Amino acid sequence: MADAKERILHAALKEFSKEGLGGARVERIAKNACINKAMIFYYFSSKQNLYREVLYGVMSKIFGQVSELISQETGAEVFLEKMTEIYITFLAKNQDFVRMIALDMIRNPGNIDRFFKEFFEDRFEKGPGLLFGKVQEWYKKGEILESDPLQFIINILSLNIFVFIGKPIFEAIFNVKIDEIEGFYQNRIKSVVNILKKGMLK
Repeated sequence: MADAKERILHAALKEFSKEGLGGARVERIAKNACINKAMIFYYFSSKQNLYREVLYGVMSKIFGQVSELISQETGAEVFLEKMTEIYITFLAKNQDFVRMIALDMIRNPGNIDRFFKEFFEDRFEKGPGLLFGKVQEWYKKGEILESDPLQFIINILSLNIFVFIGKPIFEAIFNVKIDEIEGFYQNRIKSVVNILKKGMLK
């Protein structure tokens, strides 16, 4: 039974990454998971619940790593290094998830907003307060140049995430396959960390 559920989740992630929530078909998910369609409704009751389960399952993995980092007593420099490594390493291994989110940000932004809000309300009791507090403390100590915690965090995330969202564009322009370039993501981590340190640390 557990194996069937995992197959459903894996097939659903592939389907949602290609078609989004609205375009995904339960019949295709069942076929690719090699199970009866009724099993999907047995486990998840609806396509929306299956989507939520896929989203929450992947988000929980990276959320755990980020939460652990935020809870550690680190300085701004170490935080920039580790945060970048966590995000780029994780997203390189979960590119179907990136496509799933990117697709529905365009097609169904209301759904993505709702699912993300629900996820963080359930798991982030203090909201962004702890991280915002750390950023403000680093600024007061003279470790960073940016005083606005929101701008600080967006600067990090945008550099970490955009390479995955924009990958088809980069590959078309430069006639390359990024995933086939040896050491690309490790080099990307080094490059982003270098930019962040030079642009954000005092």
